[in-house]
Amino acid sequence: MVKNVRIKEICTSTLSCEPILRRTQNGELLCVCQCDGPYEPHPDNRVYFFCSADNGETWTEKELIYPEDGNAVYCTEVSVFDDEITAYLTVHSGRFFDWQCVMMKSFDNGHTWNNYGAPPFFEGYTFIRGAVELTNKNIVIPYQHYEVKQETVEWLNKTTEIERKAIWHLNPKYCESGVLISKDGGENFSRHIAAKVENTHEIIWLEPTVAEVENGKMIMLMRIDGSGCLWKCESIDGGKSWSEIVKTDIPNPSCKAKLINLEKGKIALITTPNSKSGHRYPLSLWISADGAKTWEYKTVLTDFPGRYHYPDGVYENGHILFSIEHNRHTVLFFDVELDV
Repeated sequence: MVKNVRIKEICTSTLSCEPILRRTQNGELLCVCQCDGPYEPHPDNRVYFFCSADNGETWTEKELIYPEDGNAVYCTEVSVFDDEITAYLTVHSGRFFDWQCVMMKSFDNGHTWNNYGAPPFFEGYTFIRGAVELTNKNIVIPYQHYEVKQETVEWLNKTTEIERKAIWHLNPKYCESGVLISKDGGENFSRHIAAKVENTHEIIWLEPTVAEVENGKMIMLMRIDGSGCLWKCESIDGGKSWSEIVKTDIPNPSCKAKLINLEKGKIALITTPNSKSGHRYPLSLWISADGAKTWEYKTVLTDFPGRYHYPDGVYENGHILFSIEHNRHTVLFFDVELDV
């Protein structure tokens, strides 16, 4: 089913983390990524954007998406609806424990950005994930959220050796996954909980990804650290309610996977199907025609050595376009042409 794979480098930095690729209204490609600093989380982490006017062959130099104010910045989603682009950012002092959520918006194809404050319902301790538009035009945005006690945050701010403290020292009891739903093009949203997963490790990163598999029927895949596989729940009412989460037979090394809708009811999964935690390879593409019950096609996109982290992208005209980090330093652009 894969006819051709084109790979280009977007950037290299001391750190590159969770690049997100989108097509803007003027036809350019936009990649938004956390870079800089020796590791993540670190006070020197920043989020930059890169643009390509030639379908990924070449990319502009990095530019800050969030004005420099001394804070660390992270990005977990970039949504494009008509001429409005929204980058969902996390702003913190370098360890995530004073985590604030910010929406940066652009109305000129990602070339300039302005701060529009926190997303609906969530001022902090939330990662907004990959938004989708359903057949009925509703916008569905998955999220992962942590309930954090303010007294714990205040205690951390007063402790010695504060440079060693991070989000996992806040000891949240669970990670909540769910979706925000808008029926009016993003003007208003309602919040719908899918699952609350107990933090059996220091902290669980569910990183939910969703896709519509039939009109109004959705699936959500999540990582659960240390389980060795992805987990799944389903909705038959456009994301308003969700089934119990269950284990799948999809191996996962505690890493974000990405669902992308294709044509004719098919969905793609970009993943690293390895059950050993931290072993994020090989980079693979799976395709299902029955809502992820089975996977009719599986292929390895690259067997080049290394670790592949956090794919994200889009499907258009027989091509899956996505960005991914390689070995936490290099951001790669993939153009996967399908025989559809």
